Amino acid sequence: MAKDHLAENQQLRGQLKAFVEEARNNEEKMRRFNDQELWLISTTSLAELVHLILYQTRKAFGLDVITLTLVDPEYEFTRILEGSGVQVDQVPELIIEPDPLNLDYLYNGSYVPKLGRYRSSHHSMLFPKGAVQPECIAMLPLVRQRKLIGSLNLGSFDSSRYGRGTGTEFLNRLAVVVAICLENTLNQERLKLVGLTDPLTRVNNRRFFDQRLGEEVSASTRYEQPLVCMFLDVDHFKQVNDTLGHQAGDLVLCQLAELMGAQLRRNDILCRYGGEEFVSLLPNTSLHDACEIAERTRRLVAERAFKIDNGETTQVTISIGVAALSNSGVTAIESVGHQLVNSADEAVYRAKSSGRNRVVVADTLDSEQLEQLA
Repeated sequence: MAKDHLAENQQLRGQLKAFVEEARNNEEKMRRFNDQELWLISTTSLAELVHLILYQTRKAFGLDVITLTLVDPEYEFTRILEGSGVQVDQVPELIIEPDPLNLDYLYNGSYVPKLGRYRSSHHSMLFPKGAVQPECIAMLPLVRQRKLIGSLNLGSFDSSRYGRGTGTEFLNRLAVVVAICLENTLNQERLKLVGLTDPLTRVNNRRFFDQRLGEEVSASTRYEQPLVCMFLDVDHFKQVNDTLGHQAGDLVLCQLAELMGAQLRRNDILCRYGGEEFVSLLPNTSLHDACEIAERTRRLVAERAFKIDNGETTQVTISIGVAALSNSGVTAIESVGHQLVNSADEAVYRAKSSGRNRVVVADTLDSEQLEQLA
């Protein structure tokens, strides 16, 4: 009898010890979660938020694999991230999904965490191709305003980590916090862009260009990659305003901005510099390729019938100056960027002086010239 009581006591002590250990683990997990939550909530930059989600969260919770899928049909997330210097295609843990139906299919209309075994037929779109695939996963739906905006995907090489009912409350809370933070930072990024966007053409304004110029020159010199500046000026634009009216001139500028933007890549920069002047920065682009883009743009503008009021159309031409910053290895300084723009501006002046509706290339800024500027 006494032995039975002793065995029962030992069993109870063992259970109590396990409960205490589990409580301590849960307390430690909650402490780490609260710390991580504060980091996420205090972030105002989308790029910083994505970095925290993908790398800080993985470290804080000892995750084997973590990826973030963003539903981005209009590439708004992508444009903001790339505008912040993030090369989206170089971040395998970040998955951009342009079609919301593809992600919705995985959740089958039920926006609750999905835990279980990893199945390549269903889940391969959530994890980088070529990477070691997890044994089990937890899919956390990121929902705002009853709309699926993304998915936070956790993976483990331990097949028992994400069984049904495992830490559901914790995972639900994590999904809610990440979704709210994504929505908040996106709204803050939109507010930033209001002050950096030309209200007429909806392309970036000169303030944005001045901010990015130094960043792109610095990146070009640091990584020894080419950088090209294109300066674009509408020929005889005053005549358009004088003969057709300023409203017609505004319509022409809006269509011009759309046409020029369509010739550029997502990581290229197009800005309205002032009046009828536009400027582009083409990172990691050879002078030859930039000249092809410039010539194609010039030709398309010349061939275009621009719509104005009452179904009428008009035609305009543009002059383009192109200047390149070659691989210099020289530390980027503000005057280097200004010289690059000035060279493109001088080239467009030569284009206008020699007949307009043409592309003129400035002399490349070489290492010797950059050293003189320094």
